[in-house]
Amino acid sequence: MMSSKILGCCNPTTLSRCKNILRGIRETSRQTNKYYSSNCEKKPSTVAEIVKHWSHRFENEGISEPVESIEHILAHILGTRKIMDLANIPEQQLSEDQVSKLLALCECRMSRMPVQYIIGEWDFRDITLKMIPPVFIPRPETEILVDIVLRRIAAMKTECCKILDIGCGSGAISLALVHANNKIKCTAIDRSLYACHLTKQNAEALGLQDNMEILNAILRENGEIKLLNTVEKAPKIEEEQFDIIVSNPPYIPTGKLPDLAPEIKIYEDLRALDGGKDGLNTIKALMKYASKALVPSGLLFMEVDHLHPEYIEFFTKKYTKLNLFHEHIYKDYCCNDRFVELSKLQ
Repeated sequence: MMSSKILGCCNPTTLSRCKNILRGIRETSRQTNKYYSSNCEKKPSTVAEIVKHWSHRFENEGISEPVESIEHILAHILGTRKIMDLANIPEQQLSEDQVSKLLALCECRMSRMPVQYIIGEWDFRDITLKMIPPVFIPRPETEILVDIVLRRIAAMKTECCKILDIGCGSGAISLALVHANNKIKCTAIDRSLYACHLTKQNAEALGLQDNMEILNAILRENGEIKLLNTVEKAPKIEEEQFDIIVSNPPYIPTGKLPDLAPEIKIYEDLRALDGGKDGLNTIKALMKYASKALVPSGLLFMEVDHLHPEYIEFFTKKYTKLNLFHEHIYKDYCCNDRFVELSKLQ
């Protein structure tokens, strides 16, 4: 089954959770087939019937975005990249193999597996990224962060721009930046080896590997970066200077993690979300590192919780040794304060 292939890419913790869920999926599949047999009800086989049936079933089970979920799964099975194309083929019949695959993927969604993991890819800005659990799924609002950075780079009018992406995940931010501007040279780091491997795969698939350096490394609370699992000669990243540092760091307070949706708690790497007691642990470390690693007038961009910008501005004023200036706060799609820009003083 497709779901088994997906699970083969998980880390041991996620794999254990998913195997338990798969047992429930198989049981649900048997019950579904039994239901159709006992009620002599025709299985949905056209595009319109399938969307109607599964969107109702998802909704009844409390699955978020029920219509979008089945549309993405169905578009994936039919080999179309746009879910809007489904509106043009409402009466198209699925083959038995396609129906079988559909059932398997829909049962994965019933187990609260995110659609991005189910179909194995997701669009971010104008690139398509391979997605594998438990690597963090890029959110739509992070595209705003990329747009902000690109505008600031355009204003710099430099020949080349060295960028460091801290906590790269699937490579969404760094690859979107490099794809938009070939003058950018980006170093992307993540504490997760799975994330580093995925970023490398995405870079190669997009033909952007020559502009990327991907390192398995961790940002410590003291503002230092430590390389992990480095087989080749370790690059001296602690000696590097960057024009821009960008990050979507963990910023959710630890106490709020239990309130997250099952899709996140079960499948995504919570280390990419856990920002400590107040959500500011990694943000503080980023500011410490940026104070040393940015060139004069260099810029630090962060995606943060909507309550954090005022604290970050306070830190820049209180801890003058950081030599950072609070430049600007940007809002997300919901008009919440979401992105912060700091600069290094001359």
